[in-house]
Amino acid sequence: MNTKINQYISAGIVLLMLGMLSACSDFLDQNPQTALTPEQVFGNPEYVEPVVDGLYTSFRGTKHGREGWSLQMVGLDESKQGEVQMNDAEQSGLDYYNGALNGTHSKVTAFWDRRLPVISQATTTISSLDDALNSIQNEGLQASIRQLKGNVCFVRGSLMYELTMLWGEVPVFDEELTSTGRQALSVVWEQIFSDFTYAAENLPDQQADKPTRATSGAAFAMLGKAYMSAPIETELRDFGKAKECFEKIRSRYSLDTNYANLFSENLKFNSPESVFEFNFTCDWTGYSCWQWDMGSRTIANALGEPCYFGGYDVALPTEYAYKMKSEGGVWEEGDLRRNVAMRFDFTYMGIPFTTPAWGADELDPHIKKWEDIRTDALLGTNEAPTKSFYLSGKNYMYLRYADILLSLAECMNELGQTSEAVTVVNEVRARAWGGTLPSDKQWNALSQDEFRNQIMDERIRELCFEGWRRIDLIRTGKFVELIKERNPWAKQSGTIQPYNMRYPIPDKEIRTNDDMSPEDQNPGYN
Repeated sequence: MNTKINQYISAGIVLLMLGMLSACSDFLDQNPQTALTPEQVFGNPEYVEPVVDGLYTSFRGTKHGREGWSLQMVGLDESKQGEVQMNDAEQSGLDYYNGALNGTHSKVTAFWDRRLPVISQATTTISSLDDALNSIQNEGLQASIRQLKGNVCFVRGSLMYELTMLWGEVPVFDEELTSTGRQALSVVWEQIFSDFTYAAENLPDQQADKPTRATSGAAFAMLGKAYMSAPIETELRDFGKAKECFEKIRSRYSLDTNYANLFSENLKFNSPESVFEFNFTCDWTGYSCWQWDMGSRTIANALGEPCYFGGYDVALPTEYAYKMKSEGGVWEEGDLRRNVAMRFDFTYMGIPFTTPAWGADELDPHIKKWEDIRTDALLGTNEAPTKSFYLSGKNYMYLRYADILLSLAECMNELGQTSEAVTVVNEVRARAWGGTLPSDKQWNALSQDEFRNQIMDERIRELCFEGWRRIDLIRTGKFVELIKERNPWAKQSGTIQPYNMRYPIPDKEIRTNDDMSPEDQNPGYN
């Protein structure tokens, strides 16, 4: 068995054990049973529950911090790195798209390494659950195991979707883990469709007792996104099937009447708009760390970590993402989402901060969606020494109903149903104006091409800084055009190329994986 497979299995076992240790104390209280076969273990839902919980925890971990999510938001048309962060030659390559972005890039390697071991562990779990399903006859037990497998398929499918959108041809682990080499795009996408289909057919419509887990609605949502995103050359992209997926779940969810509620520290699990969310917490057990990266360095220098909108300017809005249309930006007068998404005022305790302390952009508009006021010292002086914006941890709606509606509208437009698509978009836009959309802000008669252009702006206004923009740019073929035009660092360097739609395969992977060679590097990279 090749070295890389052993590494992934070892990493998977660690993830498995961590999940079992952290997710189910009842399991640990049982008497030791050392003679159980794999079929007996995976045929008993009581034993598999902590494994599934552990996989979801690992899935959440792929979004944690700078090497999980923050740095994947930069280098785009809606977000970029702050000026001081660009002094890091390697990190700056993520915005400049220059020679620093290559197979040795440590952050890109971390992006890859966050996902692949979880995918490996999910695959071994699916294989063991299949063996158990083949060996038991009890229908009730089979149904429980199929639901557990549906959860694992959702996690694997979601991570495979991200992996291939960011790297293209990627490893597809089979049940025996016999190869970790890159596979053809058609093979990759067939597994993604298979995973989401299985999850949609076997997950429940609600998970009241397991709010951290996906539902069939979440699986249908990701299946729809997959049909929208599959590369054209695979012949698997299908807007009709995507539309069907979104329409299946349209009656299950509703828009929150107040956009700001979606980013409140007090938002409860599974609001009517939530299709699937990650349960980050404002403490050491599950913090996101995003405010550490997205806040202002000037505030951090002046007030320290216990000021909830301080940070280190890793990910900032571009001018296009924060300016009004009259100034060359994306925003329209009266749109309430703008002040929810971004911070324009840096006044704290009545003191306005107006002079940058280091980089010139430290008091330019910053991302506000992920500020977590629970980290602020003013919320409890006795706790002030332990307060830190490092520990920010709002729940994150990975999938929410507004995204599903905009995706549905996009499919309708591609199918020649532009007038119906316009109606759906206006449903989302109405909330942005307090529930009643002014007549001059309503979308009306648009051509198919006009809709394609305008929906990309609408997705910025509704979903900015929620992690979907890179994928949106890649799947629509707008990656180079819009980044080169709107990202100041990419525009300055002028080196972004079509091949940059994919990240480089980590050099470490190529060197240590027996099923890869230097020829497996994505074209354009050293």
